[in-house]
Amino acid sequence: MNPTLAALVALQALDTAADAARRRLADLPAAEREIEATVARAQADVDACRTELAENQAARRAFEKDVAAIDTRLARFDDHKAAVKTNQEYTALLHEIAGAKAEKDAVEEQILMKLEEADAITARLKAADAALAGAKRDADTARQALASERQALDAELARLEDERRGAVTSVEAATLARYEQLLKQRRMIAVAVVHAEVCEACHVRLRPAIAQQVRRNDSIVQCDSCQRILYFEAKVAS
Repeated sequence: MNPTLAALVALQALDTAADAARRRLADLPAAEREIEATVARAQADVDACRTELAENQAARRAFEKDVAAIDTRLARFDDHKAAVKTNQEYTALLHEIAGAKAEKDAVEEQILMKLEEADAITARLKAADAALAGAKRDADTARQALASERQALDAELARLEDERRGAVTSVEAATLARYEQLLKQRRMIAVAVVHAEVCEACHVRLRPAIAQQVRRNDSIVQCDSCQRILYFEAKVAS
């Protein structure tokens, strides 16, 4: 292979690897935000359960105050029994007592319902707490993994940049400038392989004469369609 072409192929491999590393680095903040969002959702579930449980307890306390007030009324009714002088008054008093007891039964039924709800909420809160603890553990593991990945990517980029500085020295300035321009214009792919007379970057079939020239790998040839620098590489049968 022509030495300049070989250098450009090697340079493209370095730039492709560096571009992939930079893209992955750019993705890491989103991955970190998703980790925090997962923990936040788990925390929100816990907070919602705690709020619901607090509201349940407040409602129960209100019902218990209602029961205490009814008990006070019933105690007064008992005190009034001795002062009743007629059957009509006694009947009316019994009616009041029966009404108060029915009201108390209804309120106590509400208390029982709230207790059952509290049991269900408490079970959900326990599950939500466990899920939050798990989410936090997973988040710690994921954060450490992302931090390690970031460190590895930074090191890989530094290595690739160092290799690139050495690689460009073997490419003539005008050719390097053409390569750099193509790299910017063609989504970081300035050099493309040709298989079966087709440019693998733009998927356009080459003219026979150009394809034959590329096959020799002895000069710098550009694709008529996408202008990328071409080289030939025989496909290995799988």
